[in-house]
Amino acid sequence: MKWVTHQAMAVMGSFVLGMPLSGIASAWAGSVVPDILDQREAGKALFFRQRKFNKVHRRASHWFGWWLVLWLFPLTELMGPLPAALVNGFGFGAFSHCLLDMCTTHGTPLVPFAEKRFSLKICSTGGFGEYAILILTIVVFWLAKRQDIAAWNVPLF
Repeated sequence: MKWVTHQAMAVMGSFVLGMPLSGIASAWAGSVVPDILDQREAGKALFFRQRKFNKVHRRASHWFGWWLVLWLFPLTELMGPLPAALVNGFGFGAFSHCLLDMCTTHGTPLVPFAEKRFSLKICSTGGFGEYAILILTIVVFWLAKRQDIAAWNVPLF
């Protein structure tokens, strides 16, 4: 999926989950981290960076397990409210990235470092299906949350 889809879905999802504004902002940032990690890894290659990116993309960085642990870690209550909101949002954003990529034809790994990927084959990246899902989700989100949005009923942390 495209970054705009990842970011929009993470923001809407974190809002629906009742995250504070700091968590929502952190989810927005975390929603593209799996791809950034793959780009950094590919950038280390002296030649054929695109080929390297294609080789590492949607491998270990796209395994949902890392991000699920990060998302749920603040439940241990080992942090204060602001750090917990930031870690919770960041983990949720990256976790949602993996779930959304699982909907595409290329999929994501079910086990870390696995070559084989799991795909729901709902849409392809950048295709009509991706944008249809995004628009439908935005409409449903707006209809469901328009009262909260109108009142800006979002805590800071």
